[in-house]
Amino acid sequence: MTAKLYHQNGCTQCEATVLDCRANADGTFDILLDRTAIYPEGGGQLSDTGYIGPARCTHARDDGGEIWHRCDRPLDIGQCVHVAADEAVRLDHTQQHTGEHMLSGLAHSMFGCTNVGFHMADDIVTVDFNKPLSAEQIAELELKVNEVIQRDEPTRTVTVTPEEYETIEIRKKAKGLKGEITVVYAGGVDSCTCSGTHCQSAGQVGVLKILSHMNYKGGVRIGFVCGMRAVLSMQRDSARMDAIARRFSTSADKAVDAVIKQGDELAAMKREFKRRTDMLLDYRAKELAEKAELCGKTRAVVTMEEGLEANELGFLCEKLCACGNMVAVVLAQKGENLSYRVARSADVALSMRELIQAVNALFGGKGGGRDDSAQGSAKLNGSAKDSVEQLKAYVYRRIKG
Repeated sequence: MTAKLYHQNGCTQCEATVLDCRANADGTFDILLDRTAIYPEGGGQLSDTGYIGPARCTHARDDGGEIWHRCDRPLDIGQCVHVAADEAVRLDHTQQHTGEHMLSGLAHSMFGCTNVGFHMADDIVTVDFNKPLSAEQIAELELKVNEVIQRDEPTRTVTVTPEEYETIEIRKKAKGLKGEITVVYAGGVDSCTCSGTHCQSAGQVGVLKILSHMNYKGGVRIGFVCGMRAVLSMQRDSARMDAIARRFSTSADKAVDAVIKQGDELAAMKREFKRRTDMLLDYRAKELAEKAELCGKTRAVVTMEEGLEANELGFLCEKLCACGNMVAVVLAQKGENLSYRVARSADVALSMRELIQAVNALFGGKGGGRDDSAQGSAKLNGSAKDSVEQLKAYVYRRIKG
């Protein structure tokens, strides 16, 4: 067993003796100490980093009470070493973890939410709650957490026996615990079983900033950061807002309105562009219909159109088939990308599912659809124009039977 000194008043340094040293295939070494100030990954919290004598420790894990330290060099068994956790890393992790406690405790007391998942990454912390929350409720929750941080109430960690544990009231109890059990009381708003590291008071969290929220498994997943992570996030947001404001020649407080205004103007331009494009396609459909090939009693149009998008191919086919007694095959090529659409009017019996397979075979493409309409696409090395005449001949033969 390794003595866990990191729980003792935020301990980050100690003297220790090397009990074991094992080489790994990747050139690193796992080192076991009789005691340590380096917190091992667990309970959603990241591992500390630091030094064990001259060896750099990049990760620590708890294996049945033995704390194994992943290091960049070996140490001699029996060697006495100075253990030092990186204080900046420890502070960051304790800020995130303590912030999670206060967020979870307040979500429980304010909205009846239960924390069902917690994960700390290098850039963001996520917590999952079993109930959905509105954007307004999440904003209220963020504000309340920061009010608690401002009050700077102490964080207490107590150790109890399993018998004592059964008698205390806390937000969340674990089952089947044995031996000494650690209970954390954070900022006067949360209490639960936890073996992580924590700030000594709520004020040390600095600030909590919620970055994201999304529906997740019937509840909500909230992403947040605390301390310097939150300060850096707000600086980045401010810099982005200033850049947008400069782009729109306005002040930062008016940047959002400027973006919304331009977005509305762009949407109006797109609507007008579509209206005019539809008018041109309608005119083109009439032009093509007048020149349609008569195959028995059915008319056919097989055409290569320049610069059309896939949805515009569909619109053109729809307009052609609205004329009645029509089979339409419309293609468009942009660079190496070929798109095509086949369709028939309701009074024509030819299957478009079968026709699209023939077009796929001709161009080496893929596609499918309904019996009255289908679409496909292909990658080409050259131009498809030379194959259009071949396609016309095939379509005309199929219609004539």
